[in-house]
Amino acid sequence: MKKNTRNSKLLQKHARVLVESCATTRKGERILLIFDGSTRAIEPYLHKAAQGATPHVAVEYMAASIMHCIEPPENVVRAMAIADVILAVTKYSLAHTTARFQATKRGARYLSLPDYGVKQLSQPSLSVDFHAHAEMGKRLKRILDKGTRITIRTKKGTNLELAIQRRIANWAPGFCDKPGMLGSPPDIETNIAPVETKSNGVIIVDGSIPCESIGLLSEDIRIVVKDGKITTIGTTKQGRILETLIDFVRDPKRRVLAEFGIGLNPDARLCGLMLEDEGCLGTVHFGFGSNATIGGKNKTAFHLDMVIRKPTVEVDDVPLMREGKLLV
Repeated sequence: MKKNTRNSKLLQKHARVLVESCATTRKGERILLIFDGSTRAIEPYLHKAAQGATPHVAVEYMAASIMHCIEPPENVVRAMAIADVILAVTKYSLAHTTARFQATKRGARYLSLPDYGVKQLSQPSLSVDFHAHAEMGKRLKRILDKGTRITIRTKKGTNLELAIQRRIANWAPGFCDKPGMLGSPPDIETNIAPVETKSNGVIIVDGSIPCESIGLLSEDIRIVVKDGKITTIGTTKQGRILETLIDFVRDPKRRVLAEFGIGLNPDARLCGLMLEDEGCLGTVHFGFGSNATIGGKNKTAFHLDMVIRKPTVEVDDVPLMREGKLLV
């Protein structure tokens, strides 16, 4: 009983962190909570936190999607069009959808919270001081904005080059305090959409592929990228699952290397949950599929991330990270 009481208090505390600190909800604002069947367990905590912040709380429900990046139903789209603050607490992310893009373009502040449940809402990574880590994310954004080429290497064999000329990076601090901002706490990261046809090399994925059918990796997966697209996936058990996921719909755009991101949350730990894993300090991740809403040109109803450990990263031959340690 005591354990359950402590856990309930922690869930309530972190729900308030999301609503008050990360979404910076102000009294009088219209807040929208979006849930599907997989996330209803934490609805009471977020609903209570929202009601404590503003009297104008709306809740919309949708069926769980089958993958990230699928557009939400009309009831959700209509509600997003009039909300000041949106918390999308759904199994799969809506962050790369047109509906989200239009909402933030209009000025809504948006928390993308896919795969949230009791486990994620209990993680220590939500107790981090998000605002204290903002400056590092901004520094990385300035470096990437000016860069033309990124190289990523690891001791396990990752050796990849990305072209980023004329691409603008995205600072994702885990909080939204200005109109149009998007955050995904506990994920703190800076990311960029590489030029879609110019990524080349090998990725040894050794951290996680945060989705229901894979999660934490029990074996490394070797991926070959040529002219921006995956050409080969290693034939391990999890590699075969990955290939099935990507080719579930025969669309070559799903194989495009669409995003490169650097995790910055020092309290996050790899556990198979997307926002926890992508935000881990000492890792980088690659997103495949859609990037049209983060500054790229590839649009498809698919986005899947892959996390690698202890990378060495250079931007235009200037070291940015060495074996997972930031040098900025």
